[in-house]
Amino acid sequence: MVRTHMVALAAAAALMMPLANDAEAKKRKKKKRGEVPTGWVDSDDGAPACYFQPKWDALNEIDRRMKRSEAMDEVLNQWRGQRDDGVSFGEDLIDDVETTLLGRPEKIEAFVAANTEQCLANNMGAWQTWAKGLKASLTAGECNHPLDYTMFDYLDIGAGWQRPLKICKGDRIEISGSSKDQYRLSDDSPWITVLGDPDQPTSGSEWPCNLEGCFAGMLIMRFVGKGSGMESVVPVGVRAAFTAPEDGVISYRINETSFYDNTWHKSGSVIDSVSIEVSPAQ
Repeated sequence: MVRTHMVALAAAAALMMPLANDAEAKKRKKKKRGEVPTGWVDSDDGAPACYFQPKWDALNEIDRRMKRSEAMDEVLNQWRGQRDDGVSFGEDLIDDVETTLLGRPEKIEAFVAANTEQCLANNMGAWQTWAKGLKASLTAGECNHPLDYTMFDYLDIGAGWQRPLKICKGDRIEISGSSKDQYRLSDDSPWITVLGDPDQPTSGSEWPCNLEGCFAGMLIMRFVGKGSGMESVVPVGVRAAFTAPEDGVISYRINETSFYDNTWHKSGSVIDSVSIEVSPAQ
């Protein structure tokens, strides 16, 4: 009797084991479906496959940098049409995005994640519109025109602010004018150089440069901030250094209120002309 009961229990246990195994298998499948995928994932509805970013936090710094490059290549190769899935972007657009990302590798991870969202939405028009705006969004707030070169010019004593040059926040530049060339502001005024007329200070006046150390006719520089719109005028004379407080534009002129009777000094056939140099400060 006891033996019969034990056999029955063993048979029941044998029947339950497959059910338990099936339940455990279903749990594992469900867990797997809930995991965030990595790499290429195909769609069930005929849409293009989408690339999912690696698990960045699981990588050391060296591997992470390598994976960034690989992930960018995977995405851009799909854009180039290499997967034959109907996705194809313009080559100029791809080159712009690639060049921008190569200069900002730390932004690749966010780019890959955002591209996955665009791919999953499966709206090709919206995807391409997003891609076309990437260069602007990736470089937003950056200054792409530092004054890291030397510019040579000649001063025009008959014009106002001249030769605007873009400059980035933090750029420290030097502007200079040749010191021996002469001109005057009217027929009855003295010959002066870029240092201006020492007998005619313009501080507190309506002249363009009205700070302490400003003189009529001297070489001056103006900075206009890109964000704030604020203007500041700097007396230059022969030479001055300046550090940009924000992105903006510099220009220069002589400290003058009218230009119609300004004349260069002439000696025989030689007419003076002030040379201007703008360069990074040493």
